[in-house]
Amino acid sequence: MKKGMVFLLAGAILVSSLALVSCGSPEQTLISRYIQAVNMNDKDTLTKITPNPVAVSLTKWKIVEKTQPQEKKVSLADLKKKVVEAKKKMDDLQQQAALAKLDFDDFAKKYEKWSRAMKRRNQKKYDELKSKYEDLKKQFLAAKDEYNKVVEEFNFEKKLQGLSVGDIPELEKMAGKAYEEEILIEGTDKSGKVRKFKFYLVRYELTKPGATQPIRGRWVVRKIEEILPKEGTTEEEAAESSEEEAKEKMEKAEGQKTPPAEEPVEKTEEPQEKK
Repeated sequence: MKKGMVFLLAGAILVSSLALVSCGSPEQTLISRYIQAVNMNDKDTLTKITPNPVAVSLTKWKIVEKTQPQEKKVSLADLKKKVVEAKKKMDDLQQQAALAKLDFDDFAKKYEKWSRAMKRRNQKKYDELKSKYEDLKKQFLAAKDEYNKVVEEFNFEKKLQGLSVGDIPELEKMAGKAYEEEILIEGTDKSGKVRKFKFYLVRYELTKPGATQPIRGRWVVRKIEEILPKEGTTEEEAAESSEEEAKEKMEKAEGQKTPPAEEPVEKTEEPQEKK
């Protein structure tokens, strides 16, 4: 074969390979980039893709199931409002519990010095003050948990939006849409073990205050779950079952049969007695 023909053939193969790569969806490209970053221990790339990296170390993989993107409205301003409301409720209950503790402690000091007869006459008030304090303390602790939960939700959502559209100063004032998608992949790790992972992806389109055109964000990974085989199922059976399920879904979607394959939280403290 002549050298010119060799170069032309090599060039054709290269162009063909690039075309195949470019034909992949943005979601598939994201997952491929993610797995490559895990295998190369590229933490810098992983932090740009997801807030919570998971070790998806696979030598080869394929998509076996994919959902249609689901659209929903999002607003960091609304979440921030929930944070403010949750903090106010927590602070109010903390103050009420602290005052109730002060009243109970004052009464308890006198109660301990009284005779048995006096204690019997004042037992009801003692129990009421104690019960009031314990009830308010319980409410405060529940409000504290709720506040921390809302703050965590806000921080996580803000991080995701920042990864998707960029770390924009007006981010907390922006609103728009989120598109969520689930992709199930199956692959093998270095030991040859078949493993499944579900990627929960999200992409945002957010608009700055006063602007008319939204900023179109990129796909990022919200969460990753490893799908473990059902108890009592071998890896081979699980892989075969997964492949059959995937083929059935593809057949239904295409309307035809295919031949069988051969193969930052703010810290809060408990109520303290006011001085």
